[in-house]
Amino acid sequence: MSTPSTPNSPRNPSASAAESRAPARATSRSVTRSARGSEIGDAETPAGSIGSAADATAATRPENAENCCSHFCDELSSAIGAHRFGLWFENGTSARFRDGSIVIEAANSYVADWIGRNFRDAMQRAAEKAVGAGTTVAVEIATNELERAIDAAASADAALRSVTRRRSVDRDGADAPGSAYGREDGGAMRGTSAEPLELAGRPRHGGTAGSTGIGNAPRSTTLRRLEDFVVGESNRLAFAASVQVADGASDAPGILFLHGDCGVGKTHLLQGIVRRRTQRAPRQVVRYVTAEQFTNEYIAAVRDGSLDQFRKRLRRVDLLAIDDIHFFANKSATQAEFLHTIDAIDLTGARVALVSDEHPRHIRKFSQSLVSRFLSGMVVRVERPDRDTRSQLVRRLARERGLDLTTAAEDLVAGRCAGSIREIEGAITRLGALVELDGLRGQIGPGSVERLLGQDGAANGTTTPVRLGSIVEAVCDRLRVSREDLLGSGRHARTVVARGMVAHLARELTTHSYPEIARALGRDTHSAVHAAAKRLKSLIDADGRIGSGGEPVREVTDQLRHDLARGAAQR
Repeated sequence: MSTPSTPNSPRNPSASAAESRAPARATSRSVTRSARGSEIGDAETPAGSIGSAADATAATRPENAENCCSHFCDELSSAIGAHRFGLWFENGTSARFRDGSIVIEAANSYVADWIGRNFRDAMQRAAEKAVGAGTTVAVEIATNELERAIDAAASADAALRSVTRRRSVDRDGADAPGSAYGREDGGAMRGTSAEPLELAGRPRHGGTAGSTGIGNAPRSTTLRRLEDFVVGESNRLAFAASVQVADGASDAPGILFLHGDCGVGKTHLLQGIVRRRTQRAPRQVVRYVTAEQFTNEYIAAVRDGSLDQFRKRLRRVDLLAIDDIHFFANKSATQAEFLHTIDAIDLTGARVALVSDEHPRHIRKFSQSLVSRFLSGMVVRVERPDRDTRSQLVRRLARERGLDLTTAAEDLVAGRCAGSIREIEGAITRLGALVELDGLRGQIGPGSVERLLGQDGAANGTTTPVRLGSIVEAVCDRLRVSREDLLGSGRHARTVVARGMVAHLARELTTHSYPEIARALGRDTHSAVHAAAKRLKSLIDADGRIGSGGEPVREVTDQLRHDLARGAAQR
């Protein structure tokens, strides 16, 4: 539950016949148990809401009101359980102490009705324990701060236009054309409001924009920074495009669509865009949400008949950033709404930044009109980090944790974690914990890494054997070599490397002997296979490449090893 201090987007469990019959759970914790003194005691005191005037005077002090809300949250969480509390009271629902009463503000009527029906007695008991006997609890639907700001801006705009017309009439005797201030539709004036507006999305690690979560830093510090992104050959183009959008460059693409495997840094780039734009243009309206949150808010708006307010929040922005856009797959109503949202934003010259696990063309059951819009912008794939990039990540993460790794140890961790950045983060976290537990001091070498991480941090650390046929198939697909050429007698450079890679990986990931590997490759004796494996090992040690200017052999081998081990573990 939160004591709101800035505009906060609704994050609610909701359902609709348009998309789903079951309640949809929101995905972030946008909560805080602090309250600002200016928000306390602004409304009239409900009858019978306090035990005595003295109690009311003491409780309405900012520090006491903050304690009341915090104690109320603790009591209610204990009474109904942490899971139910987190589901209904920590996702867009807020609490404040107002003139001796605890006021629960729900994001929409659906949540307000549910809370009132199911938690009325528990809330009353929690309020009496936290504040005192006679304390009442009221459940209300929150007034959207963004709408109030938009209305205020529109009113100011109308007043300014009126003054301009009067002056023009006094001077020329006729009405002058409409003022250029603000928008013709009466919407929010960009960069002219008394306070900047920022719409909150969900961070990956807690907190919300402009608010402070329980035990978390403000939203601006929870979003990742572009300056901390490790740039390599695998993500250079994506990073450059992200910087353009974040800086608000005139030549930045209208729609930036980043896609790639899980854990390659797409969300880091998206959060970096939002953070930099918010910091460099604090008066601009920036909204950062997930596709799931967009869907839930849309469903709630359809149910409550509040689509106009929903569209105001989403369309009157300078930057709209949406994560996990592939979540819209098979949701035709949400896709149609998002299509119109993109078109409306495009008319204002604002920017849209999107992230997906797949290329727009490869998202199944996706509107072709949306795919066409995405392709009209800039679609960039974020590749898995190469070995050099992974080594830089290992070095940076180890330094942040106070670990002194030798170059060989860094290289070992980078080689083991070829799949994603998250694997590297997990390996370094585990390594730091084990070093602390064992009380190791000084530099950490590869031997210590092997001993501490064991098979848990290794790419080939699966206890499930890898099939030899899977290795042959994976190598042929990655190196674009046909199975016939691999098993034949051809001596093309790529084919020779492929045979050596099969032999090398088969010895590492299977229990087969060289004679057995030789028979699988159609060879009469094992000496040729043994020689091929040795040649590949030499190429790896010499940082050789596949063909002229091709991929590094070491990198391809690491990634194949990782993918094969993961595939075997999932069988």
